[in-house]
Amino acid sequence: MMRTVRLVFCSVVAVVLLGPVRAIPLRGQNQQNGSPQTTFRSTTSLVEVDAVILDDHGQFVPGLTADDLKLFEDGKPQAIQQFYMITHDSTNAIAPTANLSMTGVQLPEEHARRVFVLVFDEGSLATESLMRAKKGAEQFIQEQMGPGDVGGVFINSGMYRGRLTTDKNELLLGIRSSRPAFDTRQSLLASLREFPQIPSENDAERIESGALEVTERLGEAACNDDPVTCAQDGNLQGVENLLQQKARLYVRTSRSLVAQTVQNLQYVAGGLAHIPGRKTMIILSEGFFSEESRAILQNVAAQAARGGTTIYSIDARGNVNHMSVNPDVVRASMSRSGGFDTGDDSLNILTSGTGGFMIRGMDDFSRAFGMIVRDTSTYYVIGYEPDNKTMDGKYRKIELKPASPGLTIRSRKGYLAVTLPPLEQIRNNTGIGGVGGQR
Repeated sequence: MMRTVRLVFCSVVAVVLLGPVRAIPLRGQNQQNGSPQTTFRSTTSLVEVDAVILDDHGQFVPGLTADDLKLFEDGKPQAIQQFYMITHDSTNAIAPTANLSMTGVQLPEEHARRVFVLVFDEGSLATESLMRAKKGAEQFIQEQMGPGDVGGVFINSGMYRGRLTTDKNELLLGIRSSRPAFDTRQSLLASLREFPQIPSENDAERIESGALEVTERLGEAACNDDPVTCAQDGNLQGVENLLQQKARLYVRTSRSLVAQTVQNLQYVAGGLAHIPGRKTMIILSEGFFSEESRAILQNVAAQAARGGTTIYSIDARGNVNHMSVNPDVVRASMSRSGGFDTGDDSLNILTSGTGGFMIRGMDDFSRAFGMIVRDTSTYYVIGYEPDNKTMDGKYRKIELKPASPGLTIRSRKGYLAVTLPPLEQIRNNTGIGGVGGQR
C-alpha cells in the first residue's frame, strides 16, 4: 500500500507520520519475554547523535558499546544514556552482540524506515548539470529506494505536492518537473572568464567591497596581456571600470541566489525536524558562493543537526577539473571545469557539520547515491541529556571520540540548543498519514 506523509511547508510546519511500522531489531539483542520494556524517544532535553564508526580499513565496526566512546559537549564530558545500532541492510553480515543494546530496551519505531529528501539547487545548476542530476535521481528512486523508504523532492522552491511519500511514481514525476533556472552559477562564472578576467569569486568580492589594489592589479594584468582590447575598452581606466561593474553584478546576483538556497535549506530542515529519527537530505548542486555566508551556513547545519537531519551533497557537474574553462558534457571520460569556482566550501560546511559528506568528480551517479544509501543504512545512535539543559538558542559543539585508537568516527559536529518542534504521532492504522494542519 502506498504510504504518504504530508508536509505543510509554512511558517509552522506540521507533519503526520507513517502508519505503524515495525522497528528493525538488533540481531543478538537479549530481551526476555514478558519483561517490561523502555522505549527511548527524542525529547526537548535529549540530544541524539548518529555516528558512523569505521576501522583502519574503512569498514563499519559492529559490536561496540558506550564504553568504547567518549562524548563531549563544549569540551565537557557527557554521560551517554542511550546507545544502539540501526541497520537496514538485511544482507549485511554485521551481527551486533548482545551487549550492544541494554536488556529490556525497545528500539524506536522511527528508525525502522529511512527518509530521503532530494533538494535540487536549481540556481546553481547549469542545464547539463540539471539533466545529469535528474537522471541520477531517477535511477536512485527506481533502483535503490527500498519498500519502506520515504522520499520527497524539493524543486522549484517547493516540496513537490507538499509531502513525503513512498510512491515512486510520484517521486519520479517530481524529479521530472524540475526546470533550469534563467540565471545560474555557471552563467555568472562565465562573465568572470571574459576580458577583463577576474581570477576568482573571492577577487570579485574584494573588488565589490572596495579593494582598489585588486582592481588596479587585475586591470594592469589585463592590459599587459591584451593591449588591443584594453585600448578598445578605454585603456586602463576603462578596464578598471569594467572590472568593478562585473564584480558588483556577480556579487549582487550571487547573494540573491545564495539567499534563496539558504532559505530553501532552512525550509526543508525545519519541516524534517517534525519527524523523529534520522533524516537524509541530499543536495544536488554545483556549490554556491559562501565567503559571506559561512556563519549562516553553519547555523543551517546546526539547525539540521538538532532536528536529526544529515546532509549529503553530490556535485552535479560530475567529473570536474580546474584546468580548462570549457566544460565537456558529451563524454564521461572528459573532465568538466571547476575553474574560477570556490563553491565547494559551502557544501562542505553543510555536510561536515551534520555528519554527512560531499561527493565530487564522479560521473556514475548511481554509485554516488549508493554511497549515501550505504552510509544511511548502518549507524549507531548515541543519546544524552546535556549537563546544560537550558535551551538558549546558542551553538554547542559535540565531540565524539574513541576510547582507544584505531577507530574513525563521523558524526555531527554540533547543534543549536533550541526546543524541538512538536511531533504528530500516528493517527490511524491504514499506513497513510493525514494532512497536518497549521499550529
